[in-house]
Amino acid sequence: MSTNFGNDQGTGTVVSDGFVGPVAGLITATDGSTIGGVALSGFKKVVATIVDGASAGTFTMPTGAVVEHFYLETPTAIPGTPTNTNFRLGSSANGQQYIADVDVKAQGWINATVVYAGRNPANTVHYTVASSGGTAGSQDGAVNLFVAYSIQV
Repeated sequence: MSTNFGNDQGTGTVVSDGFVGPVAGLITATDGSTIGGVALSGFKKVVATIVDGASAGTFTMPTGAVVEHFYLETPTAIPGTPTNTNFRLGSSANGQQYIADVDVKAQGWINATVVYAGRNPANTVHYTVASSGGTAGSQDGAVNLFVAYSIQV
């Protein structure tokens, strides 16, 4: 079963959002027994469009989601020679409850370090991108956030 949802997730551009499942035995206890027996595996891609060195927005996580990974991708380096372009993720605007500042100015892929609260995020998640240094008017680009999660059913 695969379900895709439209871009009704707030101000973040949700490119992909859906579930793959059910998957029996995905979540197991330390003794090897199955907890609940069935889980749904979810995936979300949110594009943060950076204009003049900044971006902010929200997206929605399903109730009960347990985050496995947050990945950040900068497809093309942010121009305008910023000293840094920090990405943060939290439960409130400009918050860092889930991901503390990560410099995403360079082209590349980052497996973000998740603060423990980020494993069980609120339904509404806030992202902020802010550059410092360089020429802000030239610092346009994009950062892709990929969220891999599961839901126990």
